[in-house]
Amino acid sequence: MFKPLIAAALIAAFAAPVALAGPAERLGRIDHRLTAAEIRGDIPQGSRADRAEDRLDRFENKVDRRESRRDEAYDHGPRDVIEDRLDRAENVVDRREDRIDRRH
Repeated sequence: MFKPLIAAALIAAFAAPVALAGPAERLGRIDHRLTAAEIRGDIPQGSRADRAEDRLDRFENKVDRRESRRDEAYDHGPRDVIEDRLDRAENVVDRREDRIDRRH
């Protein structure tokens, strides 16, 4: 009787973070996996998969910038302002890394 309930609870516990993640977080997770595959050598430079990963990076940067603008529009105290600045700096670093990756 309790096995189906426990199984459902475990599935919900593992699926909830994915379902509750925003578009930027989901894209970030996908990009992280693709970047790891590229570092391992699974995706050769200049291949179709590399170009697809580059397009995903550019799309992710757009989504991140939109999310940052939305977040910066509303300040909920000093911690929120600090978070906005950190997000903005992270976006700059991401774009810089993507430019470096495209050169190689």
